[in-house]
Amino acid sequence: MERKSSFFRIEFAVILLVISIIILLDITQKITIDISIPVSCLIFLGFLSSFILPNLILTWLAIFGTIAVAFVMLFGVVYLPVVERIILIFTFPLYCWLGAIIKYAIGMRGSALSDRSNIITYTQHVNSITKLKNSANASRYYKKYLNFIKDSASDSVGIDVTCIQWAHSEQFRQLNPAEYRKVLRTVADDLKKYRLPDESLYYLKQGVFLIFSPQESSELRKELQVTTERFLEQIKFNNQDVSHDLQFKFSYVNVNFANLKKFATFEELEKKLVRQLETDIIVEYQ
Repeated sequence: MERKSSFFRIEFAVILLVISIIILLDITQKITIDISIPVSCLIFLGFLSSFILPNLILTWLAIFGTIAVAFVMLFGVVYLPVVERIILIFTFPLYCWLGAIIKYAIGMRGSALSDRSNIITYTQHVNSITKLKNSANASRYYKKYLNFIKDSASDSVGIDVTCIQWAHSEQFRQLNPAEYRKVLRTVADDLKKYRLPDESLYYLKQGVFLIFSPQESSELRKELQVTTERFLEQIKFNNQDVSHDLQFKFSYVNVNFANLKKFATFEELEKKLVRQLETDIIVEYQ
């Protein structure tokens, strides 16, 4: 409720501003001496000052301006009735205050709309559980790398693609959704920690992770595989005081200039990796 009221405060402030101007100008038309022109000028100056001056300077201007005008009106030689004097004294600070409220509300709304836009953009590109980018981002990255390989026209330039699937993850999700999310976060965090800094990590769908790596030597790839299996071995699924071992499948593809046409799109690459996952022996950690 508090966020909603602050968000709509600009509408209330504008309505209050319009109503106060109408009432004030109507009063100036009915009192003994017509002061509508100086009141209109004070309204304009107060509102303008609130938008062009910093809040601190505006506050001191309103305070000292009110004191100075009040001193002149009350102790100087001014041939005006009391009502007219009061109106002239408080018009400027009143509209400084209303203008400051509207300026603040506009800033709050702009910030809220910007935050909302950023959140929407973030959720569209990043999985909320793993904090990894999704398949759409993986597709764009792969397309960019393919163009690089094509332009290089060299077999020494390529990209290694590793896919890791948490087997039967959907069953675990139905068993305990909270623990399922916890395990996904653990896998993602460990991948970020133990894989190479220049590798790109993605989360495609239920329990499926994708890793893009610059073309590596077979020795380095085997070492990374061992490291990955080691930290996956330590992850357990805990449900009602029972610890379940996890099962993972792996698939791997190297894309280079020689086989570029076979994997010309991300969809073709993904199909190849999925077929390998379907035929891969499940790695079970006990």
